Amino acid sequence: MSAIAAYRTSILALLADAGKVVFSDNDVDQALRWALSEYSYHRPLIRTYQYSVIGSTATHELPADFVTREIVKVELFNANPDQVIELEQYSDRPDEQWIIHTKNTIANAQVLTVYYSVVHQVDGLDSAAGTTVPTDDEILLELGAAGHAALMRATNRAETINMNPGVVDAYRALALDYTARFSVLLSVQGGPRTGLPDFPGDHPTTLEF
Repeated sequence: MSAIAAYRTSILALLADAGKVVFSDNDVDQALRWALSEYSYHRPLIRTYQYSVIGSTATHELPADFVTREIVKVELFNANPDQVIELEQYSDRPDEQWIIHTKNTIANAQVLTVYYSVVHQVDGLDSAAGTTVPTDDEILLELGAAGHAALMRATNRAETINMNPGVVDAYRALALDYTARFSVLLSVQGGPRTGLPDFPGDHPTTLEF
């Protein structure tokens, strides 16, 4: 089973909708994107980019296709790891293009190692190749996605207008429970273990439509 298929199966089980009567794959994928975004904010995937300084300057304009949420740190590259220096800097993105401002002027052709954060990916979601979420965090991500999917269902008037009021309340309660635990557990270091649902039984099983 592919990674995205496994995630969908687990999320639908948490929503008590294995048969996809209420939630489609598109619904689940949208919720998973939200969970990935939130997860990546708290536990970012850090990558590096090598930038060659153009002219002696303290202002370094990165290429227009450089995309990140945040520049975490910048180092002055040296082939000897013991001589690598972390630079004092701040970065901003005027006009949708990242610029690094170093405290000191950097000589022409010196190389900066830029550490930056990106959103984690799940193999098969939005054509991603490979999964970057640690195995121990998969259930946490599934919990957040299930909560967000339930919240979207409970707050979508087009969907709820023909839904039993009790079902709407049940989805709202489920959403609050799952998303609250997801938010709290994101701050736990070393991987989530306490407070997760007893998968797959800790979810409503008596929803009526």
